[in-house]
Amino acid sequence: SCDNDVASTLLPSSEVLHFMTSLEFMLDKEPQIGACFKKDGPLGVGYCDYPNFQDWMAGWSHCRNTNQNFPEGYMKMIGDHLHNALEKGITVLEPGCGRGRHVLAVAKRYPNSKFTSFDIDAECIELNKVDAEKEGITNIDFVTGDFCNLKAEWQGNFDYVMIFDCMHDLPHPALAMKGLKGVLKEDGMVSMLDIDTSTDMVQQTKTPLSAVLYNISLHHCMSVSLEMGGVGLGACWGVELAKKMLGEAGWAESEIQVITKIIPGHAVYVLKKGNGI
Repeated sequence: SCDNDVASTLLPSSEVLHFMTSLEFMLDKEPQIGACFKKDGPLGVGYCDYPNFQDWMAGWSHCRNTNQNFPEGYMKMIGDHLHNALEKGITVLEPGCGRGRHVLAVAKRYPNSKFTSFDIDAECIELNKVDAEKEGITNIDFVTGDFCNLKAEWQGNFDYVMIFDCMHDLPHPALAMKGLKGVLKEDGMVSMLDIDTSTDMVQQTKTPLSAVLYNISLHHCMSVSLEMGGVGLGACWGVELAKKMLGEAGWAESEIQVITKIIPGHAVYVLKKGNGI
């Protein structure tokens, strides 16, 4: 085994090595996961049973961001127009912020823009406020919120919604997708980063890391969603299903662009309302 401290010392920006450290705190849930397969067993294992998850996720995000010249490289990949708009100043919403690694970096790089970042985990929100204060970042409003039930006062308020690694964990992702257009201004944009897999399991299993992805998905992603009474999409829900669900949520095919093969192992969905940004 290889814990986080050893991994960060050996290869501080290795996404794959850091990803493998998740096995340390996920596979010890084997008895709880096994109980879910019993006739009268629980639906899943909840977030409260994964106390190390948020810190692990923050570490993985840090590795990926370091390797991808985040945030400027990421925004320019989506389009120079987005980078330029952020430079001038726009309103941005980030659902499912976790430990805030993405929004802190983006807000620091683009000080003229205003950010609202939320998570269902109240402890993370309070920790993020402390981190922002330590770094002197004043253009983020951290609040608690439910991605599957977006606040009414957010309707039509944002130019850009940025989503990282959380859609497949949600209990009701279809509701989250349906709510996205409503919070955007007339010419707004969404970017959604998620795992790049195929919905076709036969096709997906030809990929070398598939066994690890399915294993982690079973031991965390699917489980936390099911525990909340959700659909349990899991990390390997796939690009085909994601596009289908986005269509059912009201996004036309012409409004959806999928960027793959740039960020290893990830797909970025770019959704444009009206003319976009």
